[in-house]
Amino acid sequence: MRNYLGETSKATIFRGKFSEPPPPGKEVVIVLGFDASYPPFTSINEAGEAEGFDIDVMKWIAKKYGWRLVFKPWDWSTIVTALENGDIDVIASGMTITPERASRKIWFSIPYYSYIHEIVVRADENRSLEEILNSGQPIAVQIGSTAEKWADKLLKEGYRFKKLCLGSYVEALEALLDERAVAYITDSAFLNPHLSKNPELKTKIKVLATLGAPETYGIATRPEDVWLREKINEALSELMNSPEWNELLKKWHLD
Repeated sequence: MRNYLGETSKATIFRGKFSEPPPPGKEVVIVLGFDASYPPFTSINEAGEAEGFDIDVMKWIAKKYGWRLVFKPWDWSTIVTALENGDIDVIASGMTITPERASRKIWFSIPYYSYIHEIVVRADENRSLEEILNSGQPIAVQIGSTAEKWADKLLKEGYRFKKLCLGSYVEALEALLDERAVAYITDSAFLNPHLSKNPELKTKIKVLATLGAPETYGIATRPEDVWLREKINEALSELMNSPEWNELLKKWHLD
């Protein structure tokens, strides 16, 4: 059996909650886990409701099949454990498809959005990337994110800075702006739409460098939930090949 990175799994796949189609007439309830502070993909609005690109995508999928969604915000640093433990059924919240995640704890849908990691500094910063990374000063990241993994990788390579872990990309950006951090590691999937929504920030920060190659997001499921993953992939393929996909991208400033 192969996962959605094309890798052959050596682990035994056990029967799960959504391994097979439910009995006819039984309501399908999907508990959607998400980061409440990752706009424009997932967030909580002033009315206390879940909103964002991924929320709209999952609503479209649920409507197609007649599923009922239950929205459950979760701390990003423990959200994979929540999926494993059955506290949630899927993660649709701008989660990067990585070999580590896809070959062990969770399996992904087909990719649906690509982005690149960036190191961002204040607009008046004149130091080079090497000087920033060897400054001994804090660089802000979201805890549990791929940005934090990039910080860990750079530290292992011998660069000398302090890692400042915060709860979201928004908080990491705030740390940069109020000078608690000399830089922060983010991704274009967050930063570009955030700047479109908050144009006054464009003059306050700049992208100093990009990190690595483009990466992609997928909807995360438990490995054993084969039926659920297949239905999500079927719906995603249909949506991504329809005019509605471009409309959603435009709505959330992701086009």
